Amino acid sequence: MRDLAVIDNWTRSFGLLPIHLNPNIGDMKFLMLNGGYADFCLEISSKEDIIESYFEKSWSTNTKNFVVINNDNIKVYNWLSEEVETIPKQQVENYSDRFYKYLLSKSYKTESDVVPFVLDIFRRLRNVTLEREKPSDALNLLFKLLISLEEDYSNIDYEKWGIRDSEIPSQFDYFVELMKLGVKSINPRLDLILRHVSGTLFQEAHREVIYFNPQRDLFGGISNQLFMKEDMYSSIHYTPQFLARSIVENCLKYLDFSVKKIKIFDPACGSSEFLIEVLKQLKNLGYSGEIDVKGWDISESAVNTSKFLLQYEKRTQWNDDNMTFEVRQVNNSLEEKWDDDFDLILMNPPFLSWELLKNKKERDVVLETLGGEVRKGKPNLASAFFYKSVKSLNNQGILGCILPSSIFTYASYNNLRNEINEDLTIKIIAKLGNFVFEDALTDVSFFIGQKPKTRDLPKLIWSKNEKGIVQNVLRDLRRMDINNQQAVEEKNYSIYTSTEFPIISDNWKIISLAETKFKKNIERFVQDGLLTRVSNLFSVKQGIRTGSKMFIIKLSQFEDIPISEKRFYRKMINNESIKNGKIEIKNYVWYPYDEKGLIIKNEETFREIAPYSYEKLSSFKEQLSNRARKDENSWWILSEHRAWLINKEKRLYSTEFGNANSFGLDKLGEYVIERGNGWIPKKEFTFDDYYFYLAFFSSNIFNRLLSIYSKQLAGGEWYDLGKKNTSNIPIPEAHLTFEKNPDVYFRLIELGKELESGNVYVKQVIDDILRSFFYLNV
Repeated sequence: MRDLAVIDNWTRSFGLLPIHLNPNIGDMKFLMLNGGYADFCLEISSKEDIIESYFEKSWSTNTKNFVVINNDNIKVYNWLSEEVETIPKQQVENYSDRFYKYLLSKSYKTESDVVPFVLDIFRRLRNVTLEREKPSDALNLLFKLLISLEEDYSNIDYEKWGIRDSEIPSQFDYFVELMKLGVKSINPRLDLILRHVSGTLFQEAHREVIYFNPQRDLFGGISNQLFMKEDMYSSIHYTPQFLARSIVENCLKYLDFSVKKIKIFDPACGSSEFLIEVLKQLKNLGYSGEIDVKGWDISESAVNTSKFLLQYEKRTQWNDDNMTFEVRQVNNSLEEKWDDDFDLILMNPPFLSWELLKNKKERDVVLETLGGEVRKGKPNLASAFFYKSVKSLNNQGILGCILPSSIFTYASYNNLRNEINEDLTIKIIAKLGNFVFEDALTDVSFFIGQKPKTRDLPKLIWSKNEKGIVQNVLRDLRRMDINNQQAVEEKNYSIYTSTEFPIISDNWKIISLAETKFKKNIERFVQDGLLTRVSNLFSVKQGIRTGSKMFIIKLSQFEDIPISEKRFYRKMINNESIKNGKIEIKNYVWYPYDEKGLIIKNEETFREIAPYSYEKLSSFKEQLSNRARKDENSWWILSEHRAWLINKEKRLYSTEFGNANSFGLDKLGEYVIERGNGWIPKKEFTFDDYYFYLAFFSSNIFNRLLSIYSKQLAGGEWYDLGKKNTSNIPIPEAHLTFEKNPDVYFRLIELGKELESGNVYVKQVIDDILRSFFYLNV
């Protein structure tokens, strides 16, 4: 590693972001940010401070280590172990990777860290007060607890601190003393807590309590146990600090620092994670002009927290005069009038689906915001925030936001994407996956764009949908930029600029750099006529919808049905029936249809020709009558029987969602598929052609094609196998293969038959053949 005393070298080598502990002092003390874990403090100085000072700073910034670099040595102060280690500087520079890993090993989280320490006291306080009035009262007491670190809480200047007065409980002195005591005699530093760990702290403090625990423990102490509300399907997702930091950092690269005033807005500000972060980074970068900050939110507690934090930032870092802010509680930000001259808009809007919007008024606001030319289908609330933000930027304005990935990929947002693409230049689009928000299932992306529109291509970030990857991606993004690298390609993520955008027609889907290269190669094969599209060869059709599990019976139950009624049942394929090219039937389904359509046209006929089945099903008559589009005159009819399934023909089937393990062949045409797809040839197929495609669709090559062209689902390598998401996939044409290379054609047929018999080990052979003949350089 280069000279450790040059702060940028830490970014070049490890992707760390250095932030001044206090930029107003102008010293060389930094918080080295690693992405939410293993952060540490760093000082470059020939003068040493007292050991207690290093412990205070590292503990108050929620880190473990304070690294001090002087001319000859490096000292590592660790407050947890209460140790100080001295290492020759030259030795660390020669083995910097080893030293950095050593720091990581000493940076694990504990219950004694500053955030759990403060929250422990706050939880006890909540159990004392039981929040008799409202949660915001308890939060106001937390503000007073924190303020007590700097001044007498009984004589607070409420205007100075941006909080309101509230009644103090009788035991409050006890909690104040606990706060001041700190851990291991380390005194908490309010300035560092509020500037550097407030996001994590107040995110937890805002969680809703559903049950308090006022019981005393064995020693008479107040319990810190609270039962919090957990909601994985909430529309409100707190912004992780590391993600807000990266978005702000990359937005500021495009900001004109010569302007005298910067106007910033967050229309869903929460506890001002974005706003505090941008102020901190602007200060760190030495911006000396005026700043006008505006934030709105629906939550009273969030607005109160924002006022408290922004007031402190204004007073301590911006000398009051250089910064103005307005934070308001609003019922719905979309109903408010937005200015149209913002330099920077940062936001993590609510991810609320159309179905979860509370009432017609909320839906009408979304539709009105999007307007007739953009709106389509049933838009997510976040899409309206996205659109309105773009329209509210000035002619050089920058937007940085977190969004559900569906806005980038669903066809219903085509018009929205097209209009936004005409208004601004997309700087970065990042697909991060399902492991960004704590306790949430949302597939998350982020977007950075700037007005006006230019021909510049965006930087693309793809992350594998696994836990723990996103922090590495964002750290490598920082390292890539400072080292002027053109691309980063790792096994689990990619950062690059494609030669074209969008990569997939009609959407902004982000794929890995390797997949981009693969796609480029196979598209040439399509142009040369060596491959064709799924839509040219197959009509992918949906299977039946029963509308009720009462129509489905197990194999053993089918044996009890009278022979005369067995014709009304068909063997049924569902998701559990297909695996690795083989179909295993576990159920039958009621299917009263033949070549002429519905056999049983009224209840009297039903009772007459199928008395056994009538007796079984009629006991559920009321439930079956209440299905959509069904009533007492059609209660025995499937919700969707699919006319294409009436005739018994050999067919390829797939599950509704799956991968290359999810295809099977019905060679006798005796099955119907429920919640799956039939792959119906548009051209005349021989019997062998079906085995050719069974082999192909079961290959790992096809899995890779799905990852590029189809919609990935949460929880791993599962894809939508329906018509809309598979139609453009490039595949070989069996007849053309037979003409050009009959050996390949017949080998794939035999391998398809092996798969059907249960031999899964042939998959590698299938891949080798496909690579050598159809998908070169894969």
